[in-house]
Amino acid sequence: MAESSTVPLPTAAAVRLSGWLTHLGVSPLAFDDTLSLINPLLTVHRLNARIVGRQVETGTATTLVLQAGPAFKGLQPGQFVIVGVTINGVRHRRAYSPRAVEGHPNRIAITVQRQPGGVVSNHLNEHTRVGQFLEIEQAAGSFTLPSPLPAEVLLIAGGSGITPCMAMLEHLQRHFPRTKATLVYFARSRDDRIFAKALDKLAASWTGFQYRAIDSVANTQTDDSGRPSAADAGRAQQVLSADLLNQLVPNWTKVPAYCCGPTPLMDAARAIWQEAAFGNWKDGAAIKARLHLEAFTPPKPSGDPHARHEVKLTHHAVDKAFEAAGDQTILVASESAGQGLKHGCRQGICHECTCRLHSGSVRNLLSGERIDGEGQTIQVCVSVPMSDVHIESMA
Repeated sequence: MAESSTVPLPTAAAVRLSGWLTHLGVSPLAFDDTLSLINPLLTVHRLNARIVGRQVETGTATTLVLQAGPAFKGLQPGQFVIVGVTINGVRHRRAYSPRAVEGHPNRIAITVQRQPGGVVSNHLNEHTRVGQFLEIEQAAGSFTLPSPLPAEVLLIAGGSGITPCMAMLEHLQRHFPRTKATLVYFARSRDDRIFAKALDKLAASWTGFQYRAIDSVANTQTDDSGRPSAADAGRAQQVLSADLLNQLVPNWTKVPAYCCGPTPLMDAARAIWQEAAFGNWKDGAAIKARLHLEAFTPPKPSGDPHARHEVKLTHHAVDKAFEAAGDQTILVASESAGQGLKHGCRQGICHECTCRLHSGSVRNLLSGERIDGEGQTIQVCVSVPMSDVHIESMA
């Protein structure tokens, strides 16, 4: 079916009609199903987007240009969008950081980096074609530029962590070119650097943009184990350091900083800012608060694979139980036991897997924090049990 450029039924009116029909027993999803027969982009509850463009960025990354419908509310640069895809009859959902496509309302671009063993990332790279539809959700997330905008920002990216940073850079260059922006981008090589040509062009055309591309695996994961390859191990590897930041942005402790990438890069940034804050008793809290982190893959659990902990799950007043190994997140353990919990990104970003921890202890893979159950909320996709636990689903 050809994509319609007009909206025969305004979104607001469609939402009101759906609410009225709900009182007559017509569910919102049934209403969406009817609209999708006319045009899948007209749905107002479960949103769809049509793939209108596809571009290979590197040997392991592909950009998909998506045209969303009028019910899509837009996004702030740096936010994520949950994308849903059905593979072999199973619906999967993952979070990606899109960029707005200038001059095309409700059009966004997501760049998907293949992950080792990644069911969704490999499927999107290999099997999606122009004209197909994907499910999407409204944009969300707080990894966004401050308001009002400061005079200067610092962006640090590793691998596919460039995607939210690129969204910010394009937004600044188009709408706030007087803002000074510095990007430090770690990748194994230029061939592995997503948006390499676009970043070169941006650096050449925007006088306020300082760009440092660093070929290094010290702050990037290069295989499923996170270890550098044998070929890379013999090379001197530059790392993110306070000395590097002092060279590029002498006032970096006073500038809002945004870091997105794999675990080694995130850990390095966190340690640098914590040390800077520790050495400044007067402004220490403000220094730490200026660093914003976004992980595209959580750290892998490093617990004892032979340890076993019982997870008691309460959902709608019904109790179920399953075991979790010491090297499994609660989400993975629930799926292995056939008790799959509701989830979205699997990365600790979207909070759709949030549960309440009533008893026992877990470790948060993103912060390293130990959480002892007293009714706190946890994200089961990044929580590893340290004892028997009792959780309650909030879905």
